[in-house]
Amino acid sequence: MHTCAIYKSMQAKPTIKDIAKALNIHHATVSRALRGDSRISEETRKKVMDYAASIGYVVDQNALNFRNKTINNIALIVPNISHNIFSSFISLITDLANKEGLTVSVFQSKEQFDIEAKVIKTIVRQRVGGVIASISNETRNGKHFEGLRKFGIPLVFFDRVCEDLNTSKVLVDNFEGTMQAISYLTGKGYRRIAHLTGQQAINVFRERHQGYLKGIELAGLTYKESIIIEKDFEIADGEKAMLTLWNKEEKPDAIFSDSFVLSAGVIKQCRQLKIQLPNELAMLTITNDPYSSLLVPSQTVLEQPLEELATSAFELLLKAMNEDSHQPEIEIRHHAFRLIERDSVQ
Repeated sequence: MHTCAIYKSMQAKPTIKDIAKALNIHHATVSRALRGDSRISEETRKKVMDYAASIGYVVDQNALNFRNKTINNIALIVPNISHNIFSSFISLITDLANKEGLTVSVFQSKEQFDIEAKVIKTIVRQRVGGVIASISNETRNGKHFEGLRKFGIPLVFFDRVCEDLNTSKVLVDNFEGTMQAISYLTGKGYRRIAHLTGQQAINVFRERHQGYLKGIELAGLTYKESIIIEKDFEIADGEKAMLTLWNKEEKPDAIFSDSFVLSAGVIKQCRQLKIQLPNELAMLTITNDPYSSLLVPSQTVLEQPLEELATSAFELLLKAMNEDSHQPEIEIRHHAFRLIERDSVQ
């Protein structure tokens, strides 16, 4: 028995996971402590180093050198960098990361699940310090993100999220914001408010549509017209939606749009149909697009608080990356829209 035990111990080389299990901390924390990462407290570093020495753990310097090349890098996954919300978010996160001495690798899924899944595999191979992500229009669950957890890579979702994954998330109050928009329009006297929205499997569009319906109900209105665009938004979708709505017997007197791109298409179609904006049709748009104030008429908007979203997402990621516990604390943060009144609503 004694001989077998000696043989077994000779074969079982101590690993980082052995240290993590013994000390009840995450293996990523152990790895950072062993290589002297400044984000790990001196107390934790000493505890890890002392225990590693006591069990004869030998540092794999080649592996540490490899990880040191990527530990100061985080990954950011967005659906489409051509959309202002995501391009602006990239800029904000990059600025925050620079202040912390981190670099950012940006990936876009182009609204395709297959590309998003491939990106996750690429990120795992790169061994980044953490990931901030907003999912594609085709994503229906978060199973492909589980690979990050397996390798101890923290994940924070923003805006569009996988609701089946228990991880930190940063959200806008879409339901309440949309009810606010409908209440604002009904308060201005509008009674036939149409809604242009997106794929209902995505949390943001589903919540906005539910908020629209609730707002109509609370106002005691009977007119309800929703047009749901299943794919990525294009100007042509806004044109088509406007033509569909105006060809109905009961025409809208206001449009609430989930996208600046859709609203641009609506305005274009209104010019062709010679519809007077805002005299015949009011418009309210969810957007952060700087050009919304330059359109004619300038657009009344629900502005997404991008700086707050980016700051929250980055703070939560840093917290998870520095977390000593094997199971990082999960936190959900909500932020409110801001209503900016301009000329598209009278």
